[in-house]
Amino acid sequence: MLTLTKTSATQESSSYFGVVMGYFGLALAAATAGVFAGFYLLPSALVTNQGFLLAMFALTLILVFTSRKWSVSRFGYLFLIIFAGIFGITLVPLLAYATLSGGTLILGKALLATVSMFAGMAIYGITTQRNLMGFGGVLIASLIGMIVVSVITFVLYLFGIQVWSNSMEIIFSGFGILLFAGFTAYDFQRIQKRAIASPIEAAIALFLDFVLLFEYILRFMGGMNRK
Repeated sequence: MLTLTKTSATQESSSYFGVVMGYFGLALAAATAGVFAGFYLLPSALVTNQGFLLAMFALTLILVFTSRKWSVSRFGYLFLIIFAGIFGITLVPLLAYATLSGGTLILGKALLATVSMFAGMAIYGITTQRNLMGFGGVLIASLIGMIVVSVITFVLYLFGIQVWSNSMEIIFSGFGILLFAGFTAYDFQRIQKRAIASPIEAAIALFLDFVLLFEYILRFMGGMNRK
């Protein structure tokens, strides 16, 4: 009887993990479509317009902070597609700038590094006997700190004050890489422990980990190339 219960629990956990990864793949596909739309379908003047990008960024933040509610709705997967697609559009200026300054090869290197690091941290998060749940507060606090720094430097930039040097970009990006590598291991352990009830909400966490890890790796490589 005990063996049957363990087998059932293992099968249920595997099924849940498979659903999460399916939604994660859907989010990546939607983000890729968003990048394609930003490059080839939307006017370049619109995609590079600061007002448009801020509006898209604000919309993604709204979707992130309301994800716990809409992820359990009947059409949660549609919100997931919309969210990831918009996020993909907001990546276009960074990808375009990276390509112009470092060539298309830098995108491939950044993607390969992201996949390798993401997979490594995922395996660590799933297999480690160490409880990573206690690191959640530190990770969130670090993320808030990065957001505050980004907002302050952006506001200063609007007032014509340039405080962002290439060295600062490298340091900031390096910290971002470590942060989202940590988030990856943390979120995979949360998924393994079923600490995130909704598969769509879990997929959103993994999607953000992967895309933001890629973004900071790309920014780090770009900064090193310009050094």
